[in-house]
This record gives sequence, structure tokens and C-alpha cells, in this order.
Amino acid sequence: MQKYRNPCINTGEFARLCNTNKRTLFHYDAIGLFKPAFTDENGYRYYSENQCDLFFTIRCLQEIGMPLKEIRQYIDHRSPEALQTLLTQQKQRVRQEQEKLRRIEQVIDTKLGLVELSRQPQVTAHTGSVGIEELEEEYLVISPPIGTADHDRIFSALCSHIGYCTAHQLNAGHPYGAMVATEYLRQKEWGRYSHFFIKVGQRPEGHPCHIKPAGRYAVTYLAGDYYNAEPAFRLLMDYCREQDLRPGEFCYKEAVLDEVSMADPAGYLTRISVHLPPHP
Repeated sequence: MQKYRNPCINTGEFARLCNTNKRTLFHYDAIGLFKPAFTDENGYRYYSENQCDLFFTIRCLQEIGMPLKEIRQYIDHRSPEALQTLLTQQKQRVRQEQEKLRRIEQVIDTKLGLVELSRQPQVTAHTGSVGIEELEEEYLVISPPIGTADHDRIFSALCSHIGYCTAHQLNAGHPYGAMVATEYLRQKEWGRYSHFFIKVGQRPEGHPCHIKPAGRYAVTYLAGDYYNAEPAFRLLMDYCREQDLRPGEFCYKEAVLDEVSMADPAGYLTRISVHLPPHP
């Protein structure tokens, strides 16, 4: 076989140069995707340094999920126009992947924040009792009004809300919570829900939003099964009455530690809070 006219290196050297392995180069050669510059009479493969950029581009396309078959189709019919089309398409895919990774990072940060919250001194101090905390303004994407204690209707409303938030990619890692009108609690309707909600980081344009106001809150933390919230609701309302505090329109029930952090419901932790508006 005629020798290739440019200086070449063997398979092992090329693999080291491109941070890959010989097995990958053999596979690419076998499927006709990336062939050596020449192969000698003994079957040894040799590569030219000017093949490095092509190999690097192939690996980049593969890493963002482009199938080898599609990459080969481009390689077999490459041109400046085809390259421009290919890279424009793949740039959009990269941006989509970046957005997906941004959302995943946001979920991770949210979960880390909840674990950190569970370790704060006020949580221990207010578990099974009531305290006053200053809380920041929050944006909640809410379900349509529920207004019932019927279990089947509540469950249906929750499933519908979860589906809505999933379809619109609104879940940033906060567990789904519930809003209960304080008027229901005054009437001792402990199981009657007003809305389900999920917390988001910024005002969710185009979605039903409730702004949980910043300010003073009466807060208690429920240890154990968050479905058994009646004692915590009673505790909170009794505290407001005894301290002559006027609670806001809604009581907010939101998980801090749940199934994500532990398997035993005895370890769950739920924050139940009610806003205390300034007296007029």
C-alpha cells in the first residue's frame, strides 16, 4: 500500500492525543464513521494530526446525544452548508440541555435548602409549640379553589394540580403544599382545603399565582405524618386567640422533610404557618 504523504502517528498515540482509547477508534473505523489516514500492509492504522478536529467534533456531537448513524450521514455528505445547518440544530439542543440542567440544579438547591431549614434552631424550638418568625415574600402557583373536606375531591384536585405544574415545568423542587382558609379553621373544619400550591422562585407569568406576603408569621412544625395536621392547626389557632393575634386569610401547610429525605413517616417535618398582618 502507498504510504500516506503527511506525517502520521499510530493508533495508541492518536488515542492519547485525543483523550480517547483505541477501542473507540477501532469501532469508529468498523462502522465507517472515522477512518485512519492510512493502513499499512500489516493492518496497522495511522492517523494524521489534521484529523484531530474532525474527531473532536464527532465526540462533541455524540456527547450531546446525536446518534452515530446521523453523525456518519453528515460525514458522508459534508459541506459548509450542511455544517451550518447541523451546528445550528445542535446549538438549539445544547440550549435545551442547559435549561434542563439549570432546572435540575434549582431542584438540588431547593432540596439542600430544605435540609438546612430542618436544622435551624427555630425548628426545634417550634416543633410541637408555636413561635413567631419573620418570613420573606413567596410566589405560589395555586390550584383552582377546592373548598371541601371530601377526600376523593381533594385527591382529584391534587392530581390535577400536579399535572398542571408538570406540564408547565413549574416544579423547582419544593414539595406541594396546601392552603387552608383561617375561616375554615375557626369553624373547626380541619380537613377542608382551599388550594394546593407549589412554590416558585419568581412571579409565574400566565399562571394562577398567590403571593404569600412577607412579614410576621405564627409558625409551628409538625413532626410525623403530615396528613395528621389537625393537632397543629388547633395549636396554631389557640395560640392566635390566646395572644390576641389576628391571623391572615390563609394558613399554609408545607413539607420540610418528606419522602425524599427519609422512608419513615415518623421523621417527616411540616411547617404550618399563618400570616399576622399589621393592625390597621
